[in-house]
Amino acid sequence: MGHRSQLPDLVAVHRDPRAARQTIERLSRAGIDGGLIELLSTTEVVTAGRYSDRQVDLGSSLLLAGRVLRGIGWGIGPGALFGVGLLAIATELNLRVVAAGAGGGALLGVAIGTLIALLTVPTMATSWERTFAPMVPGGIVIGVRIDNRRIQRRARRVLDGCGAHSLREVVDLDELPGPEDGTPDLEAS
Repeated sequence: MGHRSQLPDLVAVHRDPRAARQTIERLSRAGIDGGLIELLSTTEVVTAGRYSDRQVDLGSSLLLAGRVLRGIGWGIGPGALFGVGLLAIATELNLRVVAAGAGGGALLGVAIGTLIALLTVPTMATSWERTFAPMVPGGIVIGVRIDNRRIQRRARRVLDGCGAHSLREVVDLDELPGPEDGTPDLEAS
């Protein structure tokens, strides 16, 4: 069975490169880690080009900007109240103290809100989640390493509905020939 989990790994054979790319995207969306997905064929994958990279970068930038603005919005009010309260306790209460406390506290709130926003923003799309396009037409074999039953259920659900030419369970992906050995002939077995 699989290298550590004692569960069989899954292998899907696709004849259509576009379907293989969609399967990889669906596996990623289903929560399968990109490190568990392997391409076992001679087909290379590259990003879909400069336009695709720009779209990924633009989407990430907009997401980051939105998170930062939301962090600022959530931090400015409580920060201003904290600043006013702190200076009001430490000194006598007048308009200058209230303004200084509100300004300083708001800046502190903005800094904390921005920091929280930056720490909680998801990382950029991993390589599997980007748009991929196989360079060479032909069959593509996608292997999924199974670490636990949850991953097995998710991968099986995705691969059952992906339109693969065939779906197999194998003892271990490491025992199959890799891309340098040519596409594994899983149809013969």
